[in-house]
Amino acid sequence: MPPRQQGFTLVELVAAFVIFAIGFGVLLQILSTCLHTTAQSTDYTRVALWAQSLLDTQGVGDPLHEGSYSGKFDDRYRWQLNVQKMPAEQPAQPVAGNLNTPATQAAPVGPPAMDLYQLELIVSWGGYYLTHNARFVTLRAQSPDPNDPASLLAQPTPTRTTQGRQ
Repeated sequence: MPPRQQGFTLVELVAAFVIFAIGFGVLLQILSTCLHTTAQSTDYTRVALWAQSLLDTQGVGDPLHEGSYSGKFDDRYRWQLNVQKMPAEQPAQPVAGNLNTPATQAAPVGPPAMDLYQLELIVSWGGYYLTHNARFVTLRAQSPDPNDPASLLAQPTPTRTTQGRQ
């Protein structure tokens, strides 16, 4: 009796090749997702560094002014900065007491009032069909401009109100 031939059948080879192809396809999908996530993370990190460098220089050297400004970090990243002055808190009004107790309200005497500005930076990048945006918002305090008459009028002056007995 002749010895029986050992080997794989054609069906077994095709099945092994299909399993290998599916496994290789899944591996490529996972690697592709990892590369996309890494590239996206790199973009957001780069945008955060650009934003920090731009926001750190605002109000240093030159005073802040309300308005909208725009520009580019490089050919890929566009930015728009919106500067808005926050409304000043109104000083507390004197509290009216009854006739037997005087009401005294003294404004704290200290450093002059500060102007508070909200800075909103929006950085955009990407193509026409897929645009990414990152938004950064911060507050910046600044001493009022002593040469600006409007800012001098806005500063509260220390007052003392006393309501005496009648």
